[in-house]
Amino acid sequence: MDVTLLGTMGWMPSDRRETTCLACRSGDSLLIFDAGTGLRRLLDPAQAALLDGTRHVHLFLSHYHLDHVCGLAYISGVLPGRDVVLHPPEKAVNGVDPEAAVAGLLRRPYNPVGWEDLRRLRLEPLAAGPTTVAGHTVRLRAQQHSDVSVSFRIDDEFVLATDTSPDPAVGDFAGGVGLLVHEAWYWADDPGLPGVPEELRAGYAAHSEAGAVAALAAEADVGRLVLVHLNPLAGEASFAGMAAAAGAVFARTEVRDDGAVLSTSAV
Repeated sequence: MDVTLLGTMGWMPSDRRETTCLACRSGDSLLIFDAGTGLRRLLDPAQAALLDGTRHVHLFLSHYHLDHVCGLAYISGVLPGRDVVLHPPEKAVNGVDPEAAVAGLLRRPYNPVGWEDLRRLRLEPLAAGPTTVAGHTVRLRAQQHSDVSVSFRIDDEFVLATDTSPDPAVGDFAGGVGLLVHEAWYWADDPGLPGVPEELRAGYAAHSEAGAVAALAAEADVGRLVLVHLNPLAGEASFAGMAAAAGAVFARTEVRDDGAVLSTSAV
């Protein structure tokens, strides 16, 4: 399985990176993870091939923060004429009624068409246990964030864990996968840390430090680690420093650009 990074930034996009969105093809199905601004990259020629021959689209939502769901408003333009199944967590996982949450996002005056009129969208929430989607075993688990988010594991291929503080349970959840895609908001020796405004510090606590993530990847014995949900208040030089710092803990660590295609095979 190959995973395409459509958006690698958190919070707000930059001129180079969109907010969180990943996609992978499986036969005639397209699996999309989170609907940040990166969803619009499916209109780019380089990524449009992901839609060739696609009959089924499954869109998984880790949580409802706007940088992860604003792309829901793009679906009619990015995926015209296609039925899309939305897979948010069940209420038992995160305490949020998924139908109420999605309907709250896709309603007037915030969206020109209400959820009840979007006939090509269907809701199939996911429980914490294993579920089969498009022939793959999908597992999810709740994470600690400012609002509960979930991580996803697809077979033994890859794990996406974004919007979370470092969680020791990731070691078991991601054990042995070929690819771990994990958020990293900052790194311990980032020279910019002392200048972080007080009102933003709680946000740092709700996210992950890159060295801690690398240690989790080493414990889980994953094939490779790719850091995403990057901090838009940093910059590309900071991302390179973060990757180097994490790489000193787990050598197979990378920060990749939007559009990168990642194999889930062990490297």
